[in-house]
Amino acid sequence: MFDDIKKTIGSILYERAVSPFYGTFLCSWIIWNWKIVYLTLFVSEKKLSVSKLDYITTNLFNTNYLLIYPLISTIVLLTILPFVSNAAYWMTLRFSKWRKDQKKLIENKQLITLEQSIELREQILNQEARFEKLLENKNLEIQQLKSLIEEKEKSPPKTSIKDNIDNLQINSNELEELSKRIKNNPDEKREYENMIFHIQKGYQMGGNNAPSTEILALMESYDVIRNIGSTRYQLTEAGKKFHRLMSK
Repeated sequence: MFDDIKKTIGSILYERAVSPFYGTFLCSWIIWNWKIVYLTLFVSEKKLSVSKLDYITTNLFNTNYLLIYPLISTIVLLTILPFVSNAAYWMTLRFSKWRKDQKKLIENKQLITLEQSIELREQILNQEARFEKLLENKNLEIQQLKSLIEEKEKSPPKTSIKDNIDNLQINSNELEELSKRIKNNPDEKREYENMIFHIQKGYQMGGNNAPSTEILALMESYDVIRNIGSTRYQLTEAGKKFHRLMSK
């Protein structure tokens, strides 16, 4: 029980000691009543005709010094001192900025030495040489690109195999003779019709009912059909003309 009371009293005293108000009030009270503190701590009762308590009560007991003046000092310190501190900090910042500005102004007006001038000149020359080298390389790249463009424009346009095949013209007489041949051959006519069926349906030519490889090879040799991948074929321009001949 006594330990709890001791801890409680210690906690209260700690809170009062670290509190801004109580700490400031304590310092103010000691300043205003320093005689009481000095008498209590450093003066022996042998030098006094009465006890310390009686002496303090008779000669040093004053309500203004004991309460009013310390309280006023505490209020002033807690309210005015922060503004004074902020003003001092602001003045410090302003002075620091002014000092940096003056230092920069003096440094800008100060002439550089001969060694610094030579070093600066060398740096400028190196930068100019580097820039000229870079510009020369870029001009060379531009000239090379222009040469490639001119060669590209002079060379004939390349056509793909597909375009070349589309541009082939089959002799009309050869197509007519081929159409007559197939019409007069029932097996080849049946294979041709099967091929046209697969082409129109988009079927592959590899199934069981697909047309024979002989008819496909024959039609490809006359450029009637073209392989478009995955064993699928389509009619060429010549093939469309040939199909019209077969339809007559």
